[in-house]
Amino acid sequence: MESLAMASKTVKTYCRFCHAYCPMEATVEDNRLIDLVPDTSNTLYGGYTCVKGRQLPEQLYHPERINCSLKKNADGSRTEISSVQALDEIADKLKAILKEYGPRAIASYNGTVSFQNSATHPVAKAWHVALDSPSYYTSITIDQPAKVGIGAARMGFWGGGSHTWRDANVALIIGNNTLVSHFSIPGGVPSFSPSNALREGKKRGVKVICVDPRRSELASRADLHLQIKPGQDAVLLAGLISIILAEELHDKAFCTDHIENLDLLEDSLARFTPDYVAERTELDKNDIIAAARLFAAGPRGTASTGTGPEMGPHPNLIQHLVQTINAICGRHYRAGEKLPNAGVLGPEAPRYAQAVPPNPEWLQGVRSRVSDDIGEVTVLTANGPIKEMPTAVCADEILMEGEGQIKALICIGGNPVLAWPGQEKAHEALKSLDLLVCIDYKLSATAEMADYVIGSKLCLEREDLTVLTDIWYEEPYSHYTKTVVEAEGDVIEEWELFWELGKRLGLNMSINQQHPLDMENCPTKYDVLSKMTTDSRVPLEDIYSREGGHTYDIPDVVIQPADPTTAGRMDLFPEGLSEEIESAVRDADASLLAKNDYPYLLISRRMKNTFNSTGPELSVLAAKGTTNPAFINPQDLAALGIQDGEVISVSSARGEIPAVAQGAPDIKRGVVSMSHCWGGAPDGSGDDKVREIGANTNRLIDNLDHPEKYTGMARHSAIAVKLSKTVQPETQEHV
Repeated sequence: MESLAMASKTVKTYCRFCHAYCPMEATVEDNRLIDLVPDTSNTLYGGYTCVKGRQLPEQLYHPERINCSLKKNADGSRTEISSVQALDEIADKLKAILKEYGPRAIASYNGTVSFQNSATHPVAKAWHVALDSPSYYTSITIDQPAKVGIGAARMGFWGGGSHTWRDANVALIIGNNTLVSHFSIPGGVPSFSPSNALREGKKRGVKVICVDPRRSELASRADLHLQIKPGQDAVLLAGLISIILAEELHDKAFCTDHIENLDLLEDSLARFTPDYVAERTELDKNDIIAAARLFAAGPRGTASTGTGPEMGPHPNLIQHLVQTINAICGRHYRAGEKLPNAGVLGPEAPRYAQAVPPNPEWLQGVRSRVSDDIGEVTVLTANGPIKEMPTAVCADEILMEGEGQIKALICIGGNPVLAWPGQEKAHEALKSLDLLVCIDYKLSATAEMADYVIGSKLCLEREDLTVLTDIWYEEPYSHYTKTVVEAEGDVIEEWELFWELGKRLGLNMSINQQHPLDMENCPTKYDVLSKMTTDSRVPLEDIYSREGGHTYDIPDVVIQPADPTTAGRMDLFPEGLSEEIESAVRDADASLLAKNDYPYLLISRRMKNTFNSTGPELSVLAAKGTTNPAFINPQDLAALGIQDGEVISVSSARGEIPAVAQGAPDIKRGVVSMSHCWGGAPDGSGDDKVREIGANTNRLIDNLDHPEKYTGMARHSAIAVKLSKTVQPETQEHV
């Protein structure tokens, strides 16, 4: 017993199952993880972890984990090979594709899990820049490209930053349920111990207005819940802004000094009267007026959105209107005020109380071959502005013949056959590639199709730094985690795949195009992170030397007065906005017509036991459900003669999927709520296993039915569907 005790150690680390990065303490004996518990000493998180993160030990030692590289043979079988051999062969194939088709033919898709490795995206982008290939795709442009790029490019933004939850008196939260998703851009309920953050906010008097077709966990604790008709978020926002302006509740001085085209916007929104908005959103007129007045009263706090409206109709317009309501109410830090957190990992830089004007160049990058209206998106990240191509049309870029056609795809921590809009097209595109490479810890639906699968290290087997969340915290906090257990088997990190291929292709790669990587000897993770955080406010070596996460006592960032030589104005009526408003009006008016063949609206949602397509393979999470039910109001189920737990058909004008019906009184009538990234391939072969693997809602849409300008963003939510009983055979008992 004494020898075992001597061999054990406790390591402070943090979870990377999702973006919340909850601190944990791991107990290790002889390089074996034997216990993983919340780090109760961490004052920022207060010992919070979620059920998903607590399953990391099972994920680490899962019997079906990929611990080597796999090569697909001509007959579809797989052969285990070394990672060195796999990388050599992949590099040779890439050289041939590069020679015949050019650099644009080589693409990478960096999925949701890739964001959890702090070095992946800067190294992946460095690889693309060195290769001269613009075909860099990430999951950002599947769900929220307007929020992280388009909005700022068209309207501009406030240099001093927007109010955070910490300083808020009111929060308008649209289609975001942080208590389950654990994801929120500053302004809404923080994703770090969200229940506690909400409880503390309510205690100090924060008023929460929640807009959601579902009485979600957050909506049930809001001061005002607007249970909106799906797809009408733009109409509601237009109405709220119109009321605020008509009643002169806006910050007139701020608007005079920092905003242009307010009069044009006000005129364009005149039709959005409370009666007009109430009829189309199916909300009470008095609630709409109350929401406008409550938000305008503030005096501090912001409006923010989640994937609900961002994945539905008119996301570019919605984001513009969200930024607009924040701007006209002056919800920004002013000269002399302290910014709660300017980040720990970036360089010191003054922040000015002035508007940064629109940047049209962010909308004028490489064009998609699908449409000149769609092209490279400039995304504002922790590592600065990064250009990427829109994932919504990646399948078309693969299938469309001609110069620039994608022939090779490297998939990093993603599952495009389940995640990309228009699943049948996505599946066809992935099958048609000359080369598909995946790095993953399991054989996902996409990895099943890959020519090569390379086993990846999991989060507890690698060092990491809280780069992604650096400016999301509401205080200067950072956490560098050491490796908890050394990886067993022949596995690598995601960023190492790009470095290894870069070396074999003879590329010269630089982080942020400024800091060259050693292309002869593979750098350490620390080396890469140090190049990513050059001149950081807190030196990386200081963060590295501390055990666990820490809030740093560094000088406050005080907002400086405007610099008259650089001060700009935010544009409330940019080019194309009038057309977007008219489009939203047409859709809203059409929604009042008699019910058509598809009388229900399908919306997206998150579930506690999964993170996109990761989770159902783990026993504790599987025990909570192995399907993505169709959550439906019990009154609608009764009207349709459908029993709770019955397998039904959900069909749209584009496709049909089975689903397990589940009564949910928190769902608005006429609405169906289902989680995405479930099911199998779109050939229907897995439909009889819907209770075991769920169904993929992307089979119900075509990605080019309603593509957004700039991003090609598809409509994943507010999809018109009909529900019916099915005679499809079932393979297991109702659960």
